[in-house]
Amino acid sequence: MTEPTPMGNEAAESTSAAPQAPSVPDSTPDAATPAAPVAPPGWPVAYPMAPAPQSANPDQPSVAPAQPVAPLAYAAAPQAAQTSSSAIVALVLAIASWAVCPFVFAIVALVFASKADREINRSGGRTEGAGLSTAAKIVAWINIGVSLAVIVVAIVIVIVIAIAGGLNQITESGQV
Repeated sequence: MTEPTPMGNEAAESTSAAPQAPSVPDSTPDAATPAAPVAPPGWPVAYPMAPAPQSANPDQPSVAPAQPVAPLAYAAAPQAAQTSSSAIVALVLAIASWAVCPFVFAIVALVFASKADREINRSGGRTEGAGLSTAAKIVAWINIGVSLAVIVVAIVIVIVIAIAGGLNQITESGQV
């Protein structure tokens, strides 16, 4: 005769005529008892299962399957940080200022770079681009410095030529 165990599995047939009481599992874990399965990292976690309801008659096994307990809450997937569009525009303008309108584009690039810095600081890590903004500031300031140096050198050359009287010879005879 077969007896159902508390786990729902059938035990081996009994040789005696008297029914045997179902075996009760030990409350202390031993080495023979396997541990609950654990999902590998990155795999979904299995939902815990509620025990199957026990039938009033011990001779009849319960047929109701185990019902899942409340599902586990999963955290939202982290969103990838976006790059600040102001930082990109600042870097593009700073690089373009070397070819077209050095002062105008460089100053506008500095404005966009400071705007990008404020946007990045307020975002709390959701917006990236601090490196682009810093690069735009460096390129723009170097452009402004080089442009000012070229203007100063050009003014000094014109002054030296004027003092030396070189402009008078060019203007009077039309030749050098």
